[in-house]
Amino acid sequence: MSAVPGGPPPGMLTPVEYQLLAAPALQAAAELAAQRGDPHLYNDMASMLALLGMVSALVHAYLEDGAGSGDASPRLVLEAAPLAVCALVFTESGLEASQVDDCLRALSAAYLQLLRQGALGPQDAYVEKAYGELRSGQGPAGLQSLKRAASAMARAVDAWETRHGQGSNP
Repeated sequence: MSAVPGGPPPGMLTPVEYQLLAAPALQAAAELAAQRGDPHLYNDMASMLALLGMVSALVHAYLEDGAGSGDASPRLVLEAAPLAVCALVFTESGLEASQVDDCLRALSAAYLQLLRQGALGPQDAYVEKAYGELRSGQGPAGLQSLKRAASAMARAVDAWETRHGQGSNP
């Protein structure tokens, strides 16, 4: 695959896709982590799970919407975006590559376990609403919906941890 002149390098989201699928979810998750008492997103598992869930849902909506056609990134790049965004957060934290890989494996395993056990889902309506708002140029409203999604997901994760006797971050 070769880069389109003026486009992103191969394997990267386009700038428009990044602004739709990653940037607002990153902002919502970082603000959630701060509200939960950690200024560093990568330190709060529930916030990282919310980030993974939001980007996953936004990418799904993007693909379902047919927005991922024309000059969009290839489907494989879009499907890899949720973990790639989380990798960005872990990398920015200063972790070594092997530690980033370990964190991504743990995050992915936790996310899949929560999905299988039905602990996730309260955020879906908020992310769906956010996607429509973001697509129609209503950035502030979309960000507010993502903040609600992140909070709902963190509450669901915390409740799951409480039910299963696993403490959450203070």
